[in-house]
Amino acid sequence: MKNSTFKKIRRKAINLNRTIIYSYIKDFCIKGQNIKYGEDKKQYYRLYKRNKQNIEKKSTIFFIHGGGWWHGSPSLYSSVGKYFYKMGYNTVLAGYRLVPTHRYPTQIEDVFLALSHYIKNNPNVNNIIVAGYSAGGELAAQIVFDHERQEKYNIDNSILKGFISISGVLDFFKCSSRYSKILIKNYVYKGKVDKVNPVNLLNKEVDIPILCIHGDADSLIDVNTSISFIDKVQNLDENTILKIIKKAEHEDTIEMVRGEGNRYSKYILDFITEVNNLKEIDR
Repeated sequence: MKNSTFKKIRRKAINLNRTIIYSYIKDFCIKGQNIKYGEDKKQYYRLYKRNKQNIEKKSTIFFIHGGGWWHGSPSLYSSVGKYFYKMGYNTVLAGYRLVPTHRYPTQIEDVFLALSHYIKNNPNVNNIIVAGYSAGGELAAQIVFDHERQEKYNIDNSILKGFISISGVLDFFKCSSRYSKILIKNYVYKGKVDKVNPVNLLNKEVDIPILCIHGDADSLIDVNTSISFIDKVQNLDENTILKIIKKAEHEDTIEMVRGEGNRYSKYILDFITEVNNLKEIDR
């Protein structure tokens, strides 16, 4: 094994361990509740709910974890739920069944089922921002822009008020690294990549605020996946935002929504605030 490859693997292992430490030790007093929406052990979501929050006025963050569709869980990303909880938002961390035991479209169906379950059991929720990291960005895009599945799962898309992608896999054909191509192949498997590719969901006018964040040094999921997605939005306006973080690798961008965040966290918090302000104007 070449030294460079070994260093990359070692770095990712260190970052994974750091994620676990953040999840289970940082903000230990903040507790989430695991709620099952299916029979499989992966079919659950972790809910961080503020007791005194007026959910009709503030967004609920529906966040989908990354992991290349083959690993990850809401528990591993609990630090994200805690971060948004501290910022004053109810947060749902959605889990889903994983590759290779389950392939496309299982992951998409699961996150739709999780959202449908949450809405059914929280009927007063009318303001949801759907967000995702890495592979979770692809699944989040499916929720927001796949109108046929919204109808299938009886989801009123008027309550979906915003879309946030953090280093998301938003255009499969712009993924240039060998490893990312393997991940996509294992996920889509025998399906047609064109049909699954989230950028192809943008086939008509988009009327929801969009924020895409990506690092320009991302060696796993090329920054051009986010650029291509934003370019495909036909009616670009001030509510369609692309933020490219200089010298940021794939795992760096998730730091914006963990612990105390970092200097780039304002991009996400400002976006959520603006979505809430737009909702107030609509009312």
